[in-house]
Amino acid sequence: MIRKRGLQDVKRRNRQVIIQSILENDGLSRVEIAQKTELSPSTVSTLVSELIGEGVLAESGSHTTTAGRSRTGLTINAGFGAIAVVEIGRKESCMTLFDMALHPVATKVLARAYLAGNELYEAIVDALCADRPAGLPLAGIGLLFQEDMRESDFHVMYSTGIASANITLKEALTSQLRVPVVEEFSQVYTVKQALEERVDPLQRNSAHVSLGSSVVVNVTVEGWAVPLREDFYQDAVKLLGAPLYASGQGEKSRRWADLPVQACSLIALLCMMFSLNTVFLSGTEGMEEDVVRQLKARLEEMLAKERMPRIQLLRARHAQHLEGVFAQRIRAEILTAQ
Repeated sequence: MIRKRGLQDVKRRNRQVIIQSILENDGLSRVEIAQKTELSPSTVSTLVSELIGEGVLAESGSHTTTAGRSRTGLTINAGFGAIAVVEIGRKESCMTLFDMALHPVATKVLARAYLAGNELYEAIVDALCADRPAGLPLAGIGLLFQEDMRESDFHVMYSTGIASANITLKEALTSQLRVPVVEEFSQVYTVKQALEERVDPLQRNSAHVSLGSSVVVNVTVEGWAVPLREDFYQDAVKLLGAPLYASGQGEKSRRWADLPVQACSLIALLCMMFSLNTVFLSGTEGMEEDVVRQLKARLEEMLAKERMPRIQLLRARHAQHLEGVFAQRIRAEILTAQ
């Protein structure tokens, strides 16, 4: 029994290695996979045949001839499943469906207003039933929170038929649809892209502060996300004295003149807790560079020179690009679990 389980584990790892190699290098042949993974050609051939039979992989139709031998390229089967990426914001929520080749197959605006937990849950489930192409099973869902939204803002009163419970949107969707559900902040990817553009790749310690009707803080140290207590957000708002603006009326005419005073306490606290190279600010539409200079000047009065971070405004990237990056991550998690 132990030996059998060990062989199953080896087989599972080999399948994951093969899938990962194709995710990284689409169109590889069986021979090329064997060369890259150092698996035996017979093992690759057997496992690739299994994965094709299960619908995970497909032959791409790309044939090359080397030394008199024909090589057939392999790719992820687009029809293996659909990935739904739901962007959730205060002013709009929308859903994009991708096939497993990451081609967008459907896009739908769920609402042009804020939806509470149960409303959003019902809108997502209804859209998946109505807009998912026939024959394309749902493989996974990504919840991409925009602006200053948090997953804790959305709770669903979910009934199992026996009892009801107040659970998260992720838990409700997982229970109802029986597929993996991944949560993320859209700005996380924008931060990662901004860090990749830095000249010095070693400066990986950063904080992202999203300012709005509430405050959201994400900290990355040595490339790893640092979990913060849930009540840290409440403490951050207290440090600022009050929310920077009230959502709704007057939102468009919010003033940034007092931002350096309001935000410095929070940023200074983060810099005292962590050795930060960069602090990214978002939710700052309309903020001018001179306001950032004021903020820097005030921070220099509060922090020792060695604690002073670089302050950078975070410009939003194109939404469709973020959706595609997120879908790619979800696809990798789904397929490597096969």
